[in-house]
Amino acid sequence: MTMPSTAPSRRRLRLSALAAVVAAGALLAGNVTSAEAVPPEVISRWDNEIVHSNALSPGFSGFLGTGSYTITAKLYAENTGASAINYLCTIGTGPNSDGDITEVTLAPHSRHSIFLNVVHNYPSTGPLSFGCSKPAGASQVLMKQVKITAVKVNTLDNQPFG
Repeated sequence: MTMPSTAPSRRRLRLSALAAVVAAGALLAGNVTSAEAVPPEVISRWDNEIVHSNALSPGFSGFLGTGSYTITAKLYAENTGASAINYLCTIGTGPNSDGDITEVTLAPHSRHSIFLNVVHNYPSTGPLSFGCSKPAGASQVLMKQVKITAVKVNTLDNQPFG
């Protein structure tokens, strides 16, 4: 009967050596002890019905604190009139900055879902705005279930395709 060897096998030694090299590389790269992620901060505003009578809607404007955010706005727009309306909604983070636009044609007496999304890094406290527009004299639009949500995130990678 043969007794099992208590000496480590060559394969185990090679794997242990490889693990030590990987750990040393991670240490040199500064990846061994990453800081704990801060839980996201969620800021949300809503209104279940806004009557949009004039060319510009009663929109929303406010400020967000320093940091990186993903921001969404959603609603459905209901045309109360008998003529089609070109309807444009925007969300923005300040002049000449990140934003999003959604343009739809609202058929007479119909509704249409609208969704906007933007990500932005505020180096200091900065503006957030949302609003919609329609031609002057067009029928009322009911903006229903309007929700605007900003989620503060730990990191942000915002790059174009390609």
